[in-house]
Amino acid sequence: MRDSKQLPRVAFLISGRGSNMMAIIKKVKEGKLKIKPAIVFSDNPGADGLKSAEKAGIPVSTFTPSDFPTREDYEKALVNTLKKNGTEWVVAAGYMRLLKKPVIEAFPGKILNIHPSLLPSFAGLNAQQQTIDAGVKITGCTVHFVDMGMDTGPIVMQTAVPVEETDTVESLSRKILHAEHDTYWRAIKKAVSGYQVRGRTVVFK
Repeated sequence: MRDSKQLPRVAFLISGRGSNMMAIIKKVKEGKLKIKPAIVFSDNPGADGLKSAEKAGIPVSTFTPSDFPTREDYEKALVNTLKKNGTEWVVAAGYMRLLKKPVIEAFPGKILNIHPSLLPSFAGLNAQQQTIDAGVKITGCTVHFVDMGMDTGPIVMQTAVPVEETDTVESLSRKILHAEHDTYWRAIKKAVSGYQVRGRTVVFK
């Protein structure tokens, strides 16, 4: 078994309760995912996920864009915080802001996000409502690498979720979230083990 100091150091970005983050940390504790949670950062000082992280013994940090003169200053401060804690990979788990150039350039090809649809369909906000409005029968969740676009990075892993005629936004959201909890940690496991991107296709080593 590798020493914990040699494990990939992963930072989590959250804005709320951090249920995906805690589902991932659970797999770490079970020994199914070999990473080291380095820090949990939130742009929301009141995020419940910060309390959950502290209970799990993970360092936390929080500040908001309003604490800085510009958005770029905020992003640079975020990079400094992550780097100070030895971050190698960044996992966005319910982080409700688009990551900008300073963060993306600081961790090239090592930022993951999860989205509640089968991308490239229904990118952006309110994906579950978009799904129901479109009348599709299959949706799901997608783990992808983060680039400068909105939900446009290369796809790492997807899980399909059926859409029933009786589904509401709330019920569909619950089903997709359940799939996310089982998908995200598996995608992280694959990504940190090594990969290449050919065109838009992610090929694992």
